Amino acid sequence: MKHNSLRRLAASLIGLTFIVSGLLKLLDPVGTGLIVSEYLKFFHMSFLGGMAKGLGVALCLLETLTGAALITGVYRKLAAIVAGSMVALFTVITLILLIANPNMDCGCFGEAIHLTHLQSFLKNIVLLLLACLAFIPFRQYGECKAHRRVAFWIGAVSIVAAMCYSLTRIPVVDFTDFRPGAELYASLDNDYQAMDGYYAAYIYEKDGQRGSFTLDRLPDSTWTFVEVDTVFRNSTTPLKTAPVLSFSDSQGNYQDELAVQGKVVVISVYNPRKCDWDRVGELFARVNEANDVAPIVLVNSSPAEMENLAVPPYLKIFYADYKTLITLNRANGGATYIADGEIVRKWHPRYFPGPEGLAKVLRADVTDTQIKSESPGRIRAQGFALYLLAVLFFL
Repeated sequence: MKHNSLRRLAASLIGLTFIVSGLLKLLDPVGTGLIVSEYLKFFHMSFLGGMAKGLGVALCLLETLTGAALITGVYRKLAAIVAGSMVALFTVITLILLIANPNMDCGCFGEAIHLTHLQSFLKNIVLLLLACLAFIPFRQYGECKAHRRVAFWIGAVSIVAAMCYSLTRIPVVDFTDFRPGAELYASLDNDYQAMDGYYAAYIYEKDGQRGSFTLDRLPDSTWTFVEVDTVFRNSTTPLKTAPVLSFSDSQGNYQDELAVQGKVVVISVYNPRKCDWDRVGELFARVNEANDVAPIVLVNSSPAEMENLAVPPYLKIFYADYKTLITLNRANGGATYIADGEIVRKWHPRYFPGPEGLAKVLRADVTDTQIKSESPGRIRAQGFALYLLAVLFFL
């Protein structure tokens, strides 16, 4: 009896880890797709890049449902096979990452918690030990009570509903560098350039090698943009204190300072070919008609490519890289309100406010707007997590 209790405890701990990890990624399906894309690139499987988001969501759904099964004790043999296989696979992958040490995050908990390769590997070693305790010997798992099946299916339906909700909206909780409340700095801003000897270093990658470049010495188009770091002039150690929203005009001149001056609504398009440009035009016009705010459209493209798209001619378009735009706003064509360099609020294009609602947002205090937009999302996410765990553990 005591051994069975230990097995159930070990299985529940694995299930709880799976639930937390899976939910954090399911609530940000676009970010999950980015994580999978990084893995596909690392394992030289970039030809599957178009399936990254779908693969990521499917894997996270399987992970979360397996966690629910382990906690409730239903379908014990199947759950043991799936969970044991996933833990073993994750352990092998994190060992490879530990040895190769690529400049990428494991993505175990999405954007919420960042682990080093060593931390990620040790986490999986602990899970592997728990799996051995929970699933070996591979027999005599026992049967669960009938009401536990009800708990599992209520939890499963709730998880799928949360996933469907997340697929149609931006994340209810933003863990990215461009989250509301973040203070932006323009790479062309003289005060920022001189501030305590720090400057913006643009990190690019080519053939597996990374290099750090300044604005006046950017590499050619064969290099791929990775990220922007804040670096001390006499040090090689990056200091991530302020994200830089970097973009240029059609002549290649950087115009980053436009995002930190006054009130701006940035409409970001990371996939121009799949964007609803009529909707973008409507959002741009709505913002343009408002008082004391400037609309800006940022696209992951080039002037030549944009000429082949049905883009409204009155749009004020600038150019930025894919990773920056998808981090700024997870929705393709999403809008982000920035006041004096501080990110205030984000919208999915389908839920952008009308003229009166927008005017009300622009008139309101910036801090109040941030609180009113962020707090409900955090409360909903926390409430859902508590509800799900209560159902799975206590129903």
